[in-house]
Amino acid sequence: MSIEILLIGLLVGLANFFNRFVPIWLVHKKQQQQKNKGRAWIGVAMASIGVSAICAMFTIATLPPLIEHHDRIFAMSCGFLALIVIYALSKKIILATLTAALIYGVLFTYVHF
Repeated sequence: MSIEILLIGLLVGLANFFNRFVPIWLVHKKQQQQKNKGRAWIGVAMASIGVSAICAMFTIATLPPLIEHHDRIFAMSCGFLALIVIYALSKKIILATLTAALIYGVLFTYVHF
């Protein structure tokens, strides 16, 4: 794995973390000022890490196969689209992930352009 891919994953992870952390932290800070309670920024940080970690893993997982097999972008796009649509309709991430993985696997294996 090249250093460029690791750097991209790190940058995506940091960008997503701060994209999630800052708005939640600002809202939490405003609520804390209204309640005059102690700081609980660690809870805000932990809530932000999950999405950031998923986005970073997503980038790291998709870039190397896409760079190696750039002709398979159709399969990857169909998998992502299936994930988004199924999750939006059902709100069940397990069903969406497994179905998207199946669609991606079948298209990656059997459909060549």
